[in-house]
Amino acid sequence: MVEVKLSLETYRDKVYGCWIGKNAGGTVGGPLERIWGQEEMFDVWWYPKLVEGGIPNDDLEIQLVWLQALKERGINLTARDLAEYWLDCISYNPDEYGLHKTNLRKGLQPPISGWYNNWFKDCMGSPIRSEIWACIAPGAPHIAARYAYQDAICDHAGGESVYGEIFNAVLESAAFVMDDRMKLLKIGLSAIPEDSLTSKAIRIVIESYNRGLSWKEARERVKEEMFSPVAQFSPINLGFQTIGLLYGEDFGDAICKAVNCGWDTDCTGATVGAIWGIINGRSGLPEKWIKPLGDEIVISKGIRNLQAPTNLCELTDETCKIGMKVLAVHDASVRICDLNDFSAAEDIIMNSIGEIKKLWGLPPNRLDFDLISVKASITYLDGPAILPEVPNRFVISVKNLRSEFLSGKVIVDPPFGWTLKPEKEQRFKLQAGERLEFVFSLCTSIRCIETSNHGTVKILLDQRPDVLRLPLNFVGGFRWLISEVFGEPLSLDIPFPPENDVDSMSLEDGWEAVSWPENALEIEPLFEGQPGIIYLRHFIYSPEERRAIIGVPNNSRMKLWLNGEILHETEKIVPLRPNYSGDGSNYARATLKKGWNHIMVKILRGEKPIEAHFTIAHEEWSRGMADIIQHRFPWE
Repeated sequence: MVEVKLSLETYRDKVYGCWIGKNAGGTVGGPLERIWGQEEMFDVWWYPKLVEGGIPNDDLEIQLVWLQALKERGINLTARDLAEYWLDCISYNPDEYGLHKTNLRKGLQPPISGWYNNWFKDCMGSPIRSEIWACIAPGAPHIAARYAYQDAICDHAGGESVYGEIFNAVLESAAFVMDDRMKLLKIGLSAIPEDSLTSKAIRIVIESYNRGLSWKEARERVKEEMFSPVAQFSPINLGFQTIGLLYGEDFGDAICKAVNCGWDTDCTGATVGAIWGIINGRSGLPEKWIKPLGDEIVISKGIRNLQAPTNLCELTDETCKIGMKVLAVHDASVRICDLNDFSAAEDIIMNSIGEIKKLWGLPPNRLDFDLISVKASITYLDGPAILPEVPNRFVISVKNLRSEFLSGKVIVDPPFGWTLKPEKEQRFKLQAGERLEFVFSLCTSIRCIETSNHGTVKILLDQRPDVLRLPLNFVGGFRWLISEVFGEPLSLDIPFPPENDVDSMSLEDGWEAVSWPENALEIEPLFEGQPGIIYLRHFIYSPEERRAIIGVPNNSRMKLWLNGEILHETEKIVPLRPNYSGDGSNYARATLKKGWNHIMVKILRGEKPIEAHFTIAHEEWSRGMADIIQHRFPWE
């Protein structure tokens, strides 16, 4: 069998280079990170803030958590395994981190946790976590990509960031056995869909480079064609990362050019540093950049329950130990031995890309279960949020994995009080390899909906061992009262009739009850394309008194009341950024009382279509609240 030979000395040197390069790039870009991108470029060519060991950064420390997961759960770990470590070990909750963890706490599994109610699925949270997968699958990008996919769908399913992490993992894995940066970029591109924004951003840079444009000109092209005001938008950052890789003349120059492009500076710098470190190894990195940081790993207070290496040397040893096991178990065409032979590397890698492309078609709204006798899946056609009196469809599929004929039945046990159609159990007969689908729908009243709703699916096989029950979980939606739309004067300071009673705990004339499936306030259609003002009322039941961060992130202006008192008003108009922790304009800290709390919001829609969300989280760590009631009114 044709194979790639990678010496243990080279393998270790490149893993070490990856981690120290990651640390260096993150230390350059970390102090410059903002929540919004800016037109102006930075002009930084050395560490803005030099701290021994580097600056704590989620880019690296979450990968230490994944290392622990590999050690504890084994090398066949899945997104479901990683979900537990998100809840056990990671305290902070910016953007997609917080939103998907709330989904996990409500009972949803990956990939549903990363797909549902997650505005940030196209952001940088997962592309920055790719190195661990490349380092345990050196020269085997198809293996690294499978790990990267399982990682990314936890908090980015259905988003561009899944492609971003696969791209990075594939490129980095290939960099262990290839050093041509242009070829590496093209290998990475072959692993993601050509029509994805991620691919387009990277190809803009390659085209600019081939045309002889400067790196600053390439930056302007990426910014213009991939613009997002959100600094963490993944495609624009993958483009800036590519600028560092292609235009960089050496390690420091590559990192600084990526960082100086702006946007998510710690992420782009860290990834470029890691890739450069893999290509050149620790032995090939300049002491000027490496020596000031030392070898210590600095962990933030946002990581807990972690038993991880305390320095990069130990991290390298542990990574390589797992990597050798991964290569052996997955029968990779890479052998760790005494000498290097990369002559067949490019051909072997390109022949494996087809395996990666199979990941492209995996739906973000489907749960898959290997039940040994059969493979089963649940697909949420209408999403996992159940709304009152609205049918919600889902599909259960069963595939025979055995070499013999199988028969049996599918039985759905819905939550109490829910109506299932069709009601009867569904019989099936399957030849070897055959697959069948069954479409069901559920419907229920407001009184039978909880914040988390748990059903099960039983697949009972005839004359075969019993198989595990499948979780069929739904979450409650978000219940609001909306007023009519008011016209002139378009001012938050001029009261309209709804402000006559800002603490009403009852349904009154002039208000319409609606239920929405996500945090988004779906009010734009009500304005019929015209400016105006609308009021919304919402009720939250808290099981205890607690401090909270309450936000109405929007692209216009709003005023917010809590329990009859004005809590906050938009400070300045900013782009939409509906996270838990704030956008610098539309969030306030407050105390929720035990029991029912009343929210009223006044939103002004100007000439542009209105986008608005409502978010609420614990004040500590901006942690989402999975134990409050938002899906019904106090009188329902």
